[in-house]
Order: sequence, then structure tokens, then C-alpha cells
Amino acid sequence: MLSPNSKRLVQNFILLIVVAALAAFIILREDEKELYTTLYDTSIGDEATDIVIHVEGQEDVVLKNTEGKWKVTKPEQFDADEEKVRHLFTLLSENADTHYDISDKNLADFGLDKDNLSVSFNGVKLVFGDYNDVAQKRYVLKGDKMYLISETVSGLLESGASSFKPLEMK
Repeated sequence: MLSPNSKRLVQNFILLIVVAALAAFIILREDEKELYTTLYDTSIGDEATDIVIHVEGQEDVVLKNTEGKWKVTKPEQFDADEEKVRHLFTLLSENADTHYDISDKNLADFGLDKDNLSVSFNGVKLVFGDYNDVAQKRYVLKGDKMYLISETVSGLLESGASSFKPLEMK
């Protein structure tokens, strides 16, 4: 049988192990966050107010957030379907499994040598490249980095301004 002092010593030792385990868990979770990269960064700002969609061979689509309401201002003017605009923003939160510095890459190998399809949030441009059939992800160029992401917005972008019209306007 343990004396009261020995019991206290064992309890303190167990508490020390629990605290150390919690600290290790927190530290490892912080390191894990760095493993996940998204296309969002502070250069876009806390809130996007301007979106420009470029599709080769079509007039650019411009959306502006005025007083909390999204409007298509070019090539025509109308109130945008808020759900479609929210869908656009999912692009910024997609996990990029991999990203590369482009300095030693031939961008043509990834379909990123021409701006055939792009979207800009507050002037920060994301250029869409080829679809990688093996990874089932798309190459996206942002600044001097190339990302490989799952994305579901390229169809919306390619559909032009009419895809942002609310159902009652179609």
C-alpha cells in the first residue's frame, strides 16, 4: 500500500503525462495545418468586392459587391444569383494537395501558358490549366505557384454572365 505522499507523487506524474500528451497533440495539430494549402491568401483581402471572369473568345464577366449585394456589371447588368456567387468562392477554400514553384516548370505542359480561363478576386488572378486525369484534379496558376486542386467551378466560369442570372430572370 502506498503512503499518501507516494499517491500524490503518482497522481502528479499521471497529470504531467496527460499535460505533455495534450501539448504534443496541440503542437502536432498546428504543424498539420501547414500541410493544407488553399488558394486564399491575404492578398485577396478579408472580403472580395470585385470578381472578373475571363474566358478566351468571350467578353469578360465582371461582378461587383455593392452594399452586400452581388451584381453582374459587364457584359450586361443585373443582380447576381447569390448562390452561384457563393459557389465561386468555394474555389478559394479548396485544399491544394500539392503546389509547386513555377520557376523551373514549363507552363505549357500543364496548360498554364495561356490565359484561356481565369477568375480574379480583388485583382488576384487564378488561371485554370489542364485537368490531370490521373489525380482527377486541375492545375491552377496563382502568382509564381502552381496548384493541383479539386474544383467544381470551371463549368460555371465557362458558362458566361447568363449563368449568374437568378432563375426568375432566365
